[in-house]
Amino acid sequence: MINHIRACGIQVLATMAMMTPIGQAAENPPQPPDLTQKVTVDRTRTYNLGSTGLRGWIFTKAANNLDSQQGRTTTAARQILVTHVGKQTPADGVVHVNDVILGAGGKAFSCDARQSLAQAIQGAETEASAGVLALSLWRDGKPLTVQIQLKVMGTYSATAPFDCPKSKRIFEDACKVLEKEPLENSWAGAVNGLALLATGDAKYHPKLAEFAHQVGPSTLKLELKDGSVVWDWGYSNLFLCEYYLATGDKEVLHAINQYTITLAKGQSLFGTFGHGISELTSTGKLHGSIPPYGPVNAAGLVGNLAIVMGKKCGVNDPEIDPAIERASKFFGYYVDKGAIPYGEHEAWASHENNGKNSMAAVMFALQENRLEESRYYAKMVTASYQNREYGHTGQGFSYLWGALGANTGGPDALAAYFSKISWHLDLVRRCDGSFTYDGCEQYGAGQTDDDSYFGNSSYNDLSPTASYVLTYALPLKKLFITGKDANSAKWLSKADVAAAIASGRFDLDRQSLSAEDLLTALGDWSPIARGWAAEELSRRPHTADLASQLIAMADGPDVNKSRGAVEALSYIQTPEALPVLVRLLSHPDRSLRFQAARSIKQMGARAKPALAEILSAVATTADAPNEINWADPIQLTHGQLAAALFTGPLQSSLASVDPKLVQPVVRVIARNADGMARATLAGYFENKLTPEDVEALAPAMLAAVVERCPADTMFGCEIRMGGLNVLTKYHYEEAIDAGVQFAKTQGSHGSEDRTGQIMQQIVSFGSAAQKTIPALKELIVSLNDECKRGAFPGGELNDRRVHAVDAAIKAIQSSDTSPKLRKISDHSL
Repeated sequence: MINHIRACGIQVLATMAMMTPIGQAAENPPQPPDLTQKVTVDRTRTYNLGSTGLRGWIFTKAANNLDSQQGRTTTAARQILVTHVGKQTPADGVVHVNDVILGAGGKAFSCDARQSLAQAIQGAETEASAGVLALSLWRDGKPLTVQIQLKVMGTYSATAPFDCPKSKRIFEDACKVLEKEPLENSWAGAVNGLALLATGDAKYHPKLAEFAHQVGPSTLKLELKDGSVVWDWGYSNLFLCEYYLATGDKEVLHAINQYTITLAKGQSLFGTFGHGISELTSTGKLHGSIPPYGPVNAAGLVGNLAIVMGKKCGVNDPEIDPAIERASKFFGYYVDKGAIPYGEHEAWASHENNGKNSMAAVMFALQENRLEESRYYAKMVTASYQNREYGHTGQGFSYLWGALGANTGGPDALAAYFSKISWHLDLVRRCDGSFTYDGCEQYGAGQTDDDSYFGNSSYNDLSPTASYVLTYALPLKKLFITGKDANSAKWLSKADVAAAIASGRFDLDRQSLSAEDLLTALGDWSPIARGWAAEELSRRPHTADLASQLIAMADGPDVNKSRGAVEALSYIQTPEALPVLVRLLSHPDRSLRFQAARSIKQMGARAKPALAEILSAVATTADAPNEINWADPIQLTHGQLAAALFTGPLQSSLASVDPKLVQPVVRVIARNADGMARATLAGYFENKLTPEDVEALAPAMLAAVVERCPADTMFGCEIRMGGLNVLTKYHYEEAIDAGVQFAKTQGSHGSEDRTGQIMQQIVSFGSAAQKTIPALKELIVSLNDECKRGAFPGGELNDRRVHAVDAAIKAIQSSDTSPKLRKISDHSL
């Protein structure tokens, strides 16, 4: 699980960058093949077909990014190719491999074949239909109709899963499957333990007690160390806390203390975690940055939830409350902006992002004083019923946490959410009561082998049956994460729930609205719906009146409407909006600043008339160095403007601007907390600076090389490399030691190639670099030790790093020449 996520993680932003923009259709999207003819398909990518015992290949496409995020990947499909028939299942002997399903319940598929089949299965499982499912097939060149006898499950009640006999039957059948699955000492085993605990059935207590004492022995001693520890620590502690609060077993209290306090100590200064914990600060204190690769909120949110739960169990330590406060402020930042992103990035433009909003909803619901955050995330999750089948590395966390997050909004919210996802719940449920996992990277079908109908039995070791037992156990409210002692003040009203459901489908509804209605929708509670309204407005005739209305709205008193209007202006890109957008860069509302900055970035060269004002805004709105302003902890506004100024069309215009305006901005961006913002300067340093610029900016470049960015460290080495290259080019003596410091503190991520590049720069100083030889020898020892500790994959990759340093030492030792050196303090070139 962890190795897979680590390997895939670097792809997440690259994947985002490559995706077709929301709403923009791909060129010549593929069309579904006629499966009644001989066609070749990928039979390893299939969907479970509910309780029939079948799996099938279904045409899947995402014509654009929005379709894939909104779960409309099989909307064009009108046929299903049967690829597997499970033995001793309802379809065994009735349906054959290579049959093509053309319809169900006496009707040909006229819309999404996958959802249509799911709805037909739901209809067949009712008492009225007595479990009989009629399928229209194509076999051996002829049509035929067959009947499959399914188990009668009933109909979901309007309040399902509350007060719902069908939900209860599904729950009981799934529990029988889950109780046979092993409880292994791992994060996924902890999920199984939570699911069994959520049943409230005392017969599982002996098994759970044995597992709890294995996960939380009285001798447990945790250390702050390298490695992907946060997954296990977070989920293990979450299980132990719920177990203790349910059973009163004090034997696990020692372990709960260890997990909770160690997690709190390992949290970063921004309240985040990576796969592992934070580094020490440069002064040796706790709560430094997450080492290169950066934060992973899918792990970190559970780690923070585990701290909240540890406090609920009575853990008392000076680290606990500050850790909860940091996490609450960081994830609270995303309220009213979108979904929680992968790491320390801008908000994700959807109602959910593979379960992270749901995790946040649970975390905030369990705190007494976080009403606004709790209700926001509950509402976002309720609106996210279309977003479940989309996520980096797959969608398993969405299935695990989604219903739990909606439940924090109260029974009405959960019932509305459940009603919208019930077709999917019944499609992934099998005839033996178990559940399967169907999904791959971002979206799509599950993976099967040649002779199995079972498909993905797990999501990176996570039991799908355990995930859905937790969903159907919500009415029991046996755990705090499933609603025990929930604060009803945080529940959504019926009006809130209706608004959430409406916003979740607004991407389709908007198409039939008038321009006036869309202007009204710019003030929607949902930042995602506001974005869809803005995009739709951009498709309408661009009249001068529309532009003037948007400009006036952007400058108006309603912040929500201002944000929506600014986003609409980013599509329309009218130069008349520039004065307002520039003014908004200093607006008290930081999210409005961000929207204005992003709009300016998207205007590209059209923003050139306001270049001086943009530069001034960056220089005058910078937060104090080394201080966190929780209204915008990563100062993402400057990240947008940095990209506009130093990587976009405006970059070519900077040469004509007074350096006294540009240089302060470079200094501000070079110390921005965000590694991605800093990275925008790398190419500018190397390709755009005059010798005079280098002289003036050398101190800032040196600081950027020596001092790593505190946030989003995955992208923090780009500016360091760019700055080192420039300082070396001009033979600044300080670059020698800076290069060594860079090599020592670059982190393992990408270092197998980067180490050699750094060494080349140091070697270029010839004999002047001889003073670094002792430090370089220490670096070799450190690299090998890092590999032994498991903080680096090792093997040939580490050999490349060590070889690069060793070769540099030999080259320096053999050199008897050196370039003429300059000192930054001399201010001379």
